[in-house]
Amino acid sequence: MPPKGKICFTSIDVEPDRGVKGFKGVEELDKILDIFKKYDIPATLFVTGQVLEKYKDSAKKWQESYEIACHTYTHRFWNTLNKEERKKELKDFIELYQSVFQKRPLGFRAPSHIIDKEGIELLEENGFLYDSSIVPHYPPFKKYRGYKGRAPLSPYRPEGMKILEIPNRGQVLGIPLAGAWIQGLPLWFYNVLFSVYSPPFITLSMHSWDSVKPQYLEKLDKILRILKRENYQFLNGSQILKNY
Repeated sequence: MPPKGKICFTSIDVEPDRGVKGFKGVEELDKILDIFKKYDIPATLFVTGQVLEKYKDSAKKWQESYEIACHTYTHRFWNTLNKEERKKELKDFIELYQSVFQKRPLGFRAPSHIIDKEGIELLEENGFLYDSSIVPHYPPFKKYRGYKGRAPLSPYRPEGMKILEIPNRGQVLGIPLAGAWIQGLPLWFYNVLFSVYSPPFITLSMHSWDSVKPQYLEKLDKILRILKRENYQFLNGSQILKNY
């Protein structure tokens, strides 16, 4: 049975810095995690294999408080890979994950949310219990290159499958509660939005490279206050899996 009350699934895509070669965002990730600790927010960190390989000690530290899930090995977009290449991405990540944590990863998120039915089937074949790649609706004025097609706005199991899909749902008009949007939209907008309408299930997502932006960190702190005010219960991916 789904949990009672309003749910917010909180996550970070932990990956190489956007547009440049480097991992400054990963190295400064604690700036975001410290804000999560301040408000006692559980979260899922979708980590690439490259990050896990390079920052094993950091990942072990993160795992003490947060769930570590799969964001592929190399962060290549799945629409550029054939089935065998996708299989290798998963195999290499799972083997590395097991060597670091002595267990298998439960969750997955595709880079840029680009996934299709074959991709979700491949996840199930490789033992993943949930996926969080699908964006079920998106602002009509913004081009979206990820999953195409309608999907439920709350966690669901695709027809004929056991894997749970935790969709990345937005607010009104599909406006997502995500890094770039949080930084770009004024705080009063979110105050008004959640005062008027607070959906039963929402997602709060960001990237590791958001940690290097002081304005973003300040805004994130205030957004969490708004969600706390609206009585959202924060859950990570594995917690949602247990409830659905």
